Amino acid sequence: MTRNPLTRCLPDDYDHRDTQGYLFPDHRSPTTDHPVNVTHSLKELSTSPFVALWIASFVIGTLSAPMMSLLAIYVEAELGRTPLFSAGLRSLFILLGGLFAVPAGILCDKIGTKKTYVIGSTGALVSGLIFLTDQPAWLVAICVYIGVATGFSTTASQAYLIHAAPRSSLGLGSAAFFLGSTLGSALGNRLTGLVVDTAGFRTIGVWMSAAMLVVLVGIILLMPELASRPAVGVRSRASWRDYTRLFARPSIRLLVGVRYLPTCYWGAATLLIPLLIFRATGTTSSAANYIAVSLCVASLFQVVTGRLCDRFGPKTPALVASIGVTASALLTAVFARSALGLYVFGVTGATAAWSLSTTMPGIINDVSGPDEKGQVVGMAHLSWSAGMLTGSLWGGTAVEWSAGLPFYVVTACGGATVVLLAALFKMQRGTMNGFPLSRE
Repeated sequence: MTRNPLTRCLPDDYDHRDTQGYLFPDHRSPTTDHPVNVTHSLKELSTSPFVALWIASFVIGTLSAPMMSLLAIYVEAELGRTPLFSAGLRSLFILLGGLFAVPAGILCDKIGTKKTYVIGSTGALVSGLIFLTDQPAWLVAICVYIGVATGFSTTASQAYLIHAAPRSSLGLGSAAFFLGSTLGSALGNRLTGLVVDTAGFRTIGVWMSAAMLVVLVGIILLMPELASRPAVGVRSRASWRDYTRLFARPSIRLLVGVRYLPTCYWGAATLLIPLLIFRATGTTSSAANYIAVSLCVASLFQVVTGRLCDRFGPKTPALVASIGVTASALLTAVFARSALGLYVFGVTGATAAWSLSTTMPGIINDVSGPDEKGQVVGMAHLSWSAGMLTGSLWGGTAVEWSAGLPFYVVTACGGATVVLLAALFKMQRGTMNGFPLSRE
């Protein structure tokens, strides 16, 4: 029997009936020539398990917001430690979150995304303990656990998103997912600001942990478990060796590069642009206003980008966004001593970077097989974490030499991202998940 030329070079144990994510790289449904409208997408999302994920991420974002916004203040006011100590704790979150995204990907594909997400959510449960200890050693231990748990929760939530959101609405679902976490964080910071001066750190810590315990029980009882869609009759064999096999595929190597390089810009931008605005204006409020404006504008464009991904696929939005990152980085370097220039090109850079992130779940879905999505998400998050650390460390070092120098270098990272994306999308026209369509 002659095999279909579209599938003859895939492994024999692949279920050729499950074509989600790789037989149709233009990101549209195989049964229709026309993408669904916004109303239909919202209806699809509202009747899918995506709703449970969105609610969980929004509430967790709300409850864990004080951990990030008040950590440096708590460390200085209550522990008498320097901002360098706080910076070290934040670096722990990023580093451990990236490293443990790798085993989290294996767990997602072995035991399921919900169970892995529950494990990761215990990090938010203990986050309130930060404000209940005055011992630096205990604080470090708590932050280590939170960092490890973050790797599991981030990987599992994005893997759950890819499985839960209907394929024709994955772009809008991705935007809504990231926006939900952002809105939760904004709400949490607002509520904290209203009560922190009168209630104190300890009361906030108790309420954070108590409320998160209720949320965790709700996730366990109410959040649907999703199958990871392994091939029919084939047991999931997710293991550490799979990462070697995955990284051998050109499409996965390109994805890793695409996740790492633009995040170098974002790591530098989030650290330096508020600082440079403060230096240019001499006021803290101007830096705070920049963060608020960039957050609002970037959130709006996330939704637009998600909708464009559903209509046309992730190719054009991702390329445009990566070009936007590159141009913004270059112009930020040129106007690094101008408050107006930093405002304008900082906002455009944040918008482009967030838009690029919105395209990532769809791209990951297209380059990964049905029983390996968790592992690919884990690799992508490790790359993101490495990019954040690289950009932050480079930016913090180079800004003392020249205000614009850090951004000139990350401009090159943005340009390389455009090249890698173009290569990835060109490869997708002739492959399925990195496997050639023809042996010739």
